[in-house]
Amino acid sequence: MELLAPAGSWDALRAAVENGADAVYLGGKSYSARASAANFSPDELKEALDYCHIRGVKVYVTANTLLREDELHGAVSYLRDLYRWGVDAVIVQDLGLIRRVREEIPQLELHASTQMTVHNTLDLKVLERLGITRVVLARELSAEVIKEIAGSTRLELEVFVHGALCICYSGQCLMSSLIGGRSGNRGQCAQPCRQPYQVQGLSVPGEYALSPKDLNLVSHLDLLQDASVASLKIEGRLKGPDYVGVVVRTYRGALDGKRYEKGDLGTVFNRGFTSAYLVEKAKPDLITYLPPTREERVGSALETYRSPKAFRKVKGHLWANLSLGHPLELNLVDEDGHHVQIFGSIPADRAKSGGLSAELVGEKLLRLGNDPLEVVELQTELDPGLHLPVSELNQVRRDLVSHWERVRLAPYKERRLFEVEAATKLPRSEVQPGDPLLAVTVADRQSAQAAMDAGAGLIYFSGPIYRRTPKDLFAELTETWALGQERGVPVFAHLERITENHVLPQVFDQLKGHRFDGLLLGNFASLHLASQFQLPIHADWSFNVFNSWAVDLLARQGVSLVTASLELQLSQIKLLCQESPIPMGMIVHGPLESMVTKHCMFRDQGCQYQCQNGQPLHLVDKKGFQFPVYFDRWCNMHIFNSRELSLLGHIEQVRASGAHYLRIEGRLKQPEWINAVVDLYKRGLAGEEVQIQGEFTKGHYFRGVL
Repeated sequence: MELLAPAGSWDALRAAVENGADAVYLGGKSYSARASAANFSPDELKEALDYCHIRGVKVYVTANTLLREDELHGAVSYLRDLYRWGVDAVIVQDLGLIRRVREEIPQLELHASTQMTVHNTLDLKVLERLGITRVVLARELSAEVIKEIAGSTRLELEVFVHGALCICYSGQCLMSSLIGGRSGNRGQCAQPCRQPYQVQGLSVPGEYALSPKDLNLVSHLDLLQDASVASLKIEGRLKGPDYVGVVVRTYRGALDGKRYEKGDLGTVFNRGFTSAYLVEKAKPDLITYLPPTREERVGSALETYRSPKAFRKVKGHLWANLSLGHPLELNLVDEDGHHVQIFGSIPADRAKSGGLSAELVGEKLLRLGNDPLEVVELQTELDPGLHLPVSELNQVRRDLVSHWERVRLAPYKERRLFEVEAATKLPRSEVQPGDPLLAVTVADRQSAQAAMDAGAGLIYFSGPIYRRTPKDLFAELTETWALGQERGVPVFAHLERITENHVLPQVFDQLKGHRFDGLLLGNFASLHLASQFQLPIHADWSFNVFNSWAVDLLARQGVSLVTASLELQLSQIKLLCQESPIPMGMIVHGPLESMVTKHCMFRDQGCQYQCQNGQPLHLVDKKGFQFPVYFDRWCNMHIFNSRELSLLGHIEQVRASGAHYLRIEGRLKQPEWINAVVDLYKRGLAGEEVQIQGEFTKGHYFRGVL
C-alpha cells in the first residue's frame, strides 16, 4: 500500500519524503481546498516535482475546489502546465473541470477528491465512465464496505488513515458558508464544527458536540490491506513539518513491519484519537466534547527537514573502470532500473610512486552524504600504478549524480500534450425560459395535495425520511402520483444524497413497486441505477454544480435538469442558465440543510430511538442562534441552518435569472405552511405585492462565498 503524506510547505514536503512517504499531495496557490496552507508557487511546484521524482516519490496536486464559470478556463490551463511539469495526478472535485480535462488533457491522471462524497459501490461506476483512475473514499466507511467497493471496481481506492476529521460528509457541508460566507467547497472552511454549542433536548458531556477526535488507524492497517486499499492518506496540509515527519515515520515503520513507537503519534498535535467508522460495532469514541488543549507538543523529526543530509536515498550498484590512458568510466544502475554511464575528462597516467588504490577510489566515489543516492555495491576494475587527481574523482562523482538525476527526471521532462481541439462553447438549452414553475419537496401525500392546491407545477416526493415508519419509504408515492395525474402536475421520487450500500437496494426495490414521473437524485450511485426506469432525471444541489460544463457532464449522464449550487450568487445562476445545455432549477424558500453526518448524538448517549419523538434537537451557538437537528431513518444526523431561506422579496430578480423551476423545501413542514408559501410565491410571480412574516436569510444569492 502506498503511504501518501501531506505537504503544505517546503519543510513539510522534505519531512514527508525523508521519513518515508511513497507519495505526497500538495496544492498550488489557487484551486486548492486548503487555501490557508502555505502552498506552492509555480516555480516551487516545479522544484518540488523534481525533488520528489529524483527520490522515487510521486506527487499529486490538489485542484479540488468548485470553480465558477469565469475560473474554469484558467484552471484547465493550470492543469495543462501541471502535466507538462510532470505531476503524477491531480485531485479534483469540480465536475466541469473533470469534463474539460478529460477532453483537453486526456493523458492527465485524475483522482476523485473526498469532496466528491464517494461513499458506495455504485458511485464508482459513474466515475469509471468519467475517466477517473483513483477515488478518495468518504471517511465514514467501514473496512467491510471498503472491501465490498474494492471487489466491484477497477479504480484504485485511497483511504484516510490519520489526522483531522470532518464531522460532515465531505463535499456536503454548507455550515461554514451559511454562517460566515466562507465555503469549505472553495477551500475557505472556517471550521464551525470546532466551535462550542449547547445541545437543547439532550444531555451531552461537553459543549464541543460537533468536534471529532483525530483519526488514528496505525493499529488497523491489516484491515485496509485485506480490503485491497491502494493508498493510505495522512491528513495535514495545515500541519507543521514536525507533525508530518513523525506521523509518516510511524506509519512507515508499521507498514514495513519494523519496530515503531505508536506513542510518538501523541507527541505531535492531536485532539485525542479515534478509529472513527472503520471498525463496525466499535464503542463510540468520535467526539471530543471538551475544549481543545493548548499545550505545546514537540516531536522529533526536526533533523529530517532542516539538515542538508539526505535521509531518503535511492539504492544503486556502481561499477568503476580505470585503465592507463583512459578517463575514469562509471556505470550506475539504480533500484528502479535506470542506467547511467559517464566518463571523466582526464585520462589516467603512470603514478610516480604507489598509485591509486581501490580503497581511495571507493572512498571518494561513495561520498554521497547530501545526495539522494546510496551505492549498496561498488565494483572497481583498476589497473595498478595509475595516477588521477583526487579532484577528478570528486568531479566525476558529482557529474554522475547530476546525470543520474536527469535520467530519472527524463520521463517527466519529455512529456508532450496531444493537440486536442476543445469545444469553447456548449450548446445552449433548447427550452426557452418563460415564467418559472414552482417545485415543492414534500414528505407525504397530504403535503403534496396542499402544494398542488396552491399552484405547484412539480412535486418532489421524498417520503417520511425523518421517520422510521412506514417501512416502505414511498408508501404514498403512487397515490400522490395519481393525484398529480388528475391535476396535470408531475410527481418525481426524491432520493437522498447519502445512500450507503445497505440503503440503495432497499430504496430502489421499494421504488419498483410504485408509479412516478421522474427522479430527483442526490448522488452518482442513484444516477447509475436510475436508467432502469427510463424516466426524466433531475440532479439535486448536492452535486455542487458551479459551472455550465458541470451541467453538461451531468446531461451526458442522462440528467434533464440540474439544481444550482446553494453557494452561487443569483447573478452567477443567471449566467449559468444562459450557458447551460439543459434547464436549471434553484431553491428559493425553506429550511436549508447545512450538514449531514453519520455521527448521531443519540447513538453516543445510548440509542433508544429518541429521534422518533418528532421533536428536533437544537444546537445553540454562543450568539444564541439555534440550529435544528433531525435524524433520518438510516441514522444519519442532519443539521439545518438557524434561519430559513426566503427570496419572496426578490421575485423579479429570481424570475430574471432564467431558472425553470423555483423550489420550496417543504419536507419538514405541515401542509398548511406549504399551501400558504406556495400561494405567496404564485401570487408574487403573477405580479402581486406579497410579504411573509419572520426572520429569513437570502443565503448566498446576493453575497456569494469566498
